Parts: sequence; C-alpha cells; structure tokens
Amino acid sequence: MATHEKNLDWVQLLRGIAALLVALTHARYAMLNTPDMPLADRIFVPGAMGVDLFFIISGFIMHYSTTNFDGSAGYVARFAIKRFARVWPIYAVITLLSVFVLSGGIDYFHHAANRLTFWHSVGMIPANPHYVPYFSLTLLPGWTLEFEMYFYLAFAASMLFKRLRWFVLASWVLLTVILIPLGVRGFDMNISRDLGYQVGYLAIVTSPFVLEFAAGVLIGWLYQQDWARLRSAYVAWHVAALGVAFALWASYSGAAVTHGPTQWGWPLALMVLALALASKTVHLRVHRVFLWLGSISYSLYLTHLLSQGLVTRALNAAGHGQFAQTWSYIFLSTAVALAFASLSQHYLEQGLSNKVRDALLKLLPKRPASPTPATALPISRRA
Repeated sequence: MATHEKNLDWVQLLRGIAALLVALTHARYAMLNTPDMPLADRIFVPGAMGVDLFFIISGFIMHYSTTNFDGSAGYVARFAIKRFARVWPIYAVITLLSVFVLSGGIDYFHHAANRLTFWHSVGMIPANPHYVPYFSLTLLPGWTLEFEMYFYLAFAASMLFKRLRWFVLASWVLLTVILIPLGVRGFDMNISRDLGYQVGYLAIVTSPFVLEFAAGVLIGWLYQQDWARLRSAYVAWHVAALGVAFALWASYSGAAVTHGPTQWGWPLALMVLALALASKTVHLRVHRVFLWLGSISYSLYLTHLLSQGLVTRALNAAGHGQFAQTWSYIFLSTAVALAFASLSQHYLEQGLSNKVRDALLKLLPKRPASPTPATALPISRRA
C-alpha cells in the first residue's frame, strides 16, 4: 500500500471552495423581495452543494489520516479526541455568539423553548428531529456538524474491531441507512424525509447523507491502493478536468438540484475520485490563496452568517440600509466573512481547539516508548 504523502493541496482547494460556495448561497438572501432574487437563486443555490462536498472530503480524510492505525484502543481514543477538539469548541463558541448577533441577545434565553434548542444545539442533538435534516438548531450550519460528529463516532467505533473495521463499518451503514428505513416506511434516498422515529437521533443515524461519508472513505481506500493509478499523465489531466466539468454541469444544469447522494452527492464523489486518482500521477498545483482559503474553510463555514448579520447591522446603523438588498452587499459581506473567518481560524481553531485537544490528550495513559518496526508506515499524518 502506498503512502502518497505528496499533493493533497487539492483537498484544501475543495474545502475552501465548498465553504465559499455555502457563504455565497446564504448571502443571496440579500436579494429577497427584489426583482433580482430569481437570478440570485440560479447563480448561488447550487453552491449549497458545498455541504455534500464537505461530507465526501471528510470521509476521505478520515481514511487517509488513519492509515497508521495500530489496532489499539489508545489510537481510537486519540482519534476521537482530535476530531472532537477540532469541531466542537469553536462550534460551541460561534453558536453562543450567534444568539447575540442573530437571535436578539440575552432575551433569547428568556424562553424555555429557546433554551432547550440551545442545549440541543451545543450537545449536537437534533432540536427538532422532524425538521429533517436541518433540525431547527440555534446556529443554522450546525446541522451538518451533527452528521460529521456522528460519522466520527461510527468510524472510531469501527476501528475497535481492528482488522474487521471495514466489514463492521460497511455492515453498520447497510443496517442503519438501508435496512432500518426499509423496515419503517420503505427505502428512500430523500434526505428531507421524516420517518417519525421515536428516538430523534435516528434521523441522523439513518440519513442517506451517511452514504456520502462512506463514499469518501471508499475513495480514500482507493487512493491508498498502488493498483488504483492512472499510468499516463496525459490521461490523468483529462480525468481530473472531466471530473470537475461533470460535477459543475450536474450542479448547474439542473440534473442534480439538492443535497443527497443521488443528487449533488454522486457527481461530486466522482469528481473527488477523479482528482484523487489524478493526483497520484500528476502534481495538481494550487495557488497559495486557495490554500489559505482552505485553511479557514471551517471557520468561514461557521461564521459567515454572523459576518453577514454584522454587515447588515452596520449598514442600518450608518443609515445605508438600502444597500443591504443589493449585489454589492453580497460582495461586501463575503469580504468581511473572509476576514472574520481568518481571525476565527487563528484564535479559535489554532488557539482554543488546540488547547482543548492537548488538555484531553493529557488525560490518556502515556504510551510506552517502543522501537518502530522497520515495516511500519511513516507516522507523519495528523488524525
């Protein structure tokens, strides 16, 4: 099995583009109640596919980052801690900030229903499991993180079975995503379908979205196989280009119109597969601006609604509220969102998240020092 340490810049590129597309999708609401709203929808609504792209990339990275899995419970615990620290601390902070920026401040907590929604949100539990898949959370983008955290848990649990991990993971996905829904009301790939589970968390466990994570894991497995390679650089460039072109066509032509593995998911999965295989043969160079955009993608995804809300407030306070429903607002709010996300990435992702990670890792028993076997893969990836 090859290690393929080189050339994952294309993953950062996709992350950055995915986050920017989602931010622009939400920025289009500036055109509500204007004659330009239909045009804004046509331009920006397909950008919501960034969510599906995030899910596929997440599955890919989970496989890639656990190549050095040594079969121990300690490794699984470290994996879980790193994923938790990467996702939850900044999410909890931004969720709280969103109350004051987007939901009226402290008055929000004066209502019992809002308090319950908030605690469900920070606990990553659907506040309204019948509003699939968005779940009525305090911070709108938080619904995707509930799926992320669930799949982290399922992936980590499967590693406890060591050599059987892939069989267990595949069996679990088959049971939860195919067989359970089939036994309830019939199999359906509609990600918005409410099956009315008594246990609300089953709306996540049984969602077709899980198949997008699984597709990413499968692509990650193929990426690691020596035989899965495009031998010709000429062919590799064409495969990469066609993968991107097909995903764009499917998303903007109307062939795929919404979230889910049978909509935006499958052409995006083909694109990720094409880029992954091509990157083993040719160097997919990415400009440093896009590498930076990829580095702030998580913060941009979480904070863009706050940035848009602050820009709207500032325009209203300055007596220029009429500009909050213009195309120029989309430009301004996106520029502010990028700057805000950069600050968030520096102080929350690299600051708070790393501190939480290090504090939790200290709670684990220290690993005994042992010589690295000559046949071991180089330990150079972050889980």
